[in-house]
Parts: sequence; C-alpha cells; structure tokens
Amino acid sequence: MSARRRVLRTTAVAAPSRRRIRRAAIAGLATAGALATLTTTAAQAADGGPATAAAQTAPLDRATASTQATPGDPTTAVAQATPGDPATAGLPFPSSTTRDEVMEVKGKAGGVLGKEWGPDFAGDPVSFEVNAQGNDPLHPTGTFHVVHSNPDGSLVAEFSGKVSSLYAVDEVGIVTGTIDRADHPGVPLEFIGKQIALTVYDGGSKGDRIGWVWGFFGAPVSRVQGTAPHFPVAWGNFRVHGAAAAQAGPGQGGGPGHRGLGRQPALSRQSSPSAAGDSAPSSERVDLTSDATGTNVLAVLGGTSKTPDFSGDPLRFTVAARIAPGDNALQVKGGFHVTHHKPDGRVVADFQGRITCLAVGGPVGVATGVVTQSVDPTLVGKPVSFSLKDGRTDRLGWLWGFTPTDEPITDCQSITPFYAPDWGGLLVR
Repeated sequence: MSARRRVLRTTAVAAPSRRRIRRAAIAGLATAGALATLTTTAAQAADGGPATAAAQTAPLDRATASTQATPGDPTTAVAQATPGDPATAGLPFPSSTTRDEVMEVKGKAGGVLGKEWGPDFAGDPVSFEVNAQGNDPLHPTGTFHVVHSNPDGSLVAEFSGKVSSLYAVDEVGIVTGTIDRADHPGVPLEFIGKQIALTVYDGGSKGDRIGWVWGFFGAPVSRVQGTAPHFPVAWGNFRVHGAAAAQAGPGQGGGPGHRGLGRQPALSRQSSPSAAGDSAPSSERVDLTSDATGTNVLAVLGGTSKTPDFSGDPLRFTVAARIAPGDNALQVKGGFHVTHHKPDGRVVADFQGRITCLAVGGPVGVATGVVTQSVDPTLVGKPVSFSLKDGRTDRLGWLWGFTPTDEPITDCQSITPFYAPDWGGLLVR
C-alpha cells in the first residue's frame, strides 16, 4: 500500500497526512471546525442507496441564539415544557419510554466502501459489531467494535469501547459509546476516551444499514443522537429490538393515504384535525412530485400527545426538504412548521423555520433547522432537529434547542424516530 493511507471518514478512521485529517469527514457530520459535504445522485435516490457520501468539507454555519426561552401565557409561549412533546425541553427522549421492556441493538455486519466514497476509500472493507441492551436509554450495558482495513488487509484502524446510551424504537436504534481500546497505525489522532455514535437500521430481508459519527475527528457526539444510516451492509446481520409502543398513537399505520406513498404522480396528504380536536381532517393539500430527483423528505402528520402533562393535546408537524442532485447536505431547501394546542384551541406552541441540513439513508432521514417565526419570539434563531422513518409504522422524532439546558443539537443529527402519528404520514427517499 502506498504512503497514501485510507480512512473511513465518517465511518472508520483517519489518514496519516495532516491534510487528509483536516479533510476527513464523517458522512454528513461535522468534523473539527467543518462539516462534511454530502453529495447525492439521482441513481442513489432511485435504488435506495445512501443519499450521502464523504467529500470535501464546507464551513459550519448555524444561526443560534443564546437567550433562554421564558415561559409565558400559553397562548403566546411554550408553556410547561415536558420531554416528548412539541413544547419539550430537557432530556432527549420521551418520558414515557417503557422501562420494563429491554431495548437491544446487536449483531455484526459490514461491507466494502463504494465509489461514492472517492478513490481514497473505494474498496476498503469495514465491519461493525454492536452488543447493546437496556431499559433505560441513559444507562444501558454493552460494547461496540469497529474495524477499517485497506484492500490488502492491512489495518487502517480498529477500536472498541463501552456503550453509554441506547434508544431503539421498532427497527431503528441509536447507540453512543466511549472508546477504551484502539489500534490506528500511523494516524496521529487521539482515540481513547473519544465518543462515537452508531445508527442501526434493521431492514430484515430488505437489508440492514448503519451510520456513524466519530468524536476522534472532532465531530460532536450527544447522548441518544446520531445521523442517518447511510451505509448499506453487504454481509452479516443487525438485530434491533425497540420499544415498539413508545409514543405510539392509535393510528399506527400512518393514517389516510399512507399505503399510497411514492406510487402516485403526486403525494396528497390531508392536514391535521383542527386545533379544537375535530376528528375529521381538513382538505389542505401538500404535494411533492414523486419523480423528483435528488433526496427528499416529506412529513405531514399529527395526532394527540401521549405525555401525561399534555395528554390529548392535538399536535401537528410539517417537514419538507430536498437536496438537488450533486448538492450537499447544507444546500438543502425546505422548511418545517410545528403546532401544539390544547383541546379547546389554546396555543401551547406554534413555530416554523427553515431546514439547514439533511441526511438520508434508506427509509430513515435526519433534518436539522432553525426557527424563523414563532408566537414566542424568544424561540427565533433556536435550533431544532427531526428524524423520520418511512416504514410499516411511520415515525417522527424531534429535539428542541430552546434553552441552555436542552441537549445540544448538531447538524444532521437527531434522536431515534419515536412518535407514531394518528393521521397523515411521511416519505423518505
């Protein structure tokens, strides 16, 4: 192997040259002071392949404000924030997580990096082994092990460690951990003590996928957060056993029109019940041309809150974003709108904004953005994140960066999708 070392950027490790290290990026994730450029092609979108690939880096640009949101009148502010609702602040997982049901992410799988990783990485074998379990997302047990080799079998990097957080719902699980053993010949980086995140998708007969974030490249890693599972494995098997009932609404099938997703010239979605909680949806129409190229996510859905403090409150989410072919994750175009009412129509939260980063892997997408309008003006400029799973049970996840005590929000990272809507649905492709 020539002196030009290989590194699984957003995946496995680093290269020996300092120039390469500066450019090393974790597919779709921020490195030290930079964000990996993620490219997307029409072919990848068509065959369900990863919508992201490591390339050159782009400056990280996020508009955020440091002021703390102050609760006020519930008609104009986010009031009594509780984890798991659009008014949420604090812990990054729903308060109703099933404590007597064990969540698991287990298995060993891998593959060979494709041409989308560029000439420095194409053909490199990589493998991932995870053995994580627990019924408390912040106190799981288990280990992880990652190996990245050159095509001739020589080692690029091998590292392992203990799991520190785990959140799995249905077939998607996110695991974070800390490296305690590492062998990385010729790579002048510190691995020991660094955080990592793995997003695992258990696709069954359709194929498993995995995504990753490496803290040793300077990428931020937050508990129970990860990026999209951008890498389809070619061998092995992952098993995800999640809290299937977490935040599930009665309409677990996705609501009106759900089974017609992606098979019509346009997607027609009915909007939410009214703020007063009417059962019949309105006739509002949201269209996305199904033959559009590039990477697209669309969610128009809602239902009622399952969190005790807000039980029965109507929720509504709209997320729409697209990356054109050849554009990167930061060149995404799109927006979001979130509303939370009391059953009598009083506003708990109503805010909207623009999507600033989008990563997609198979049927799972992750989008981050910034609030641009809100009934509570203190939320303007604050970051948000969404996760979307387009499956037998559509699910949406979210995190709000509204106060200094909220979990950090990093571009193209979010929590496991957990909320099953009562109506509507979503599309990821």
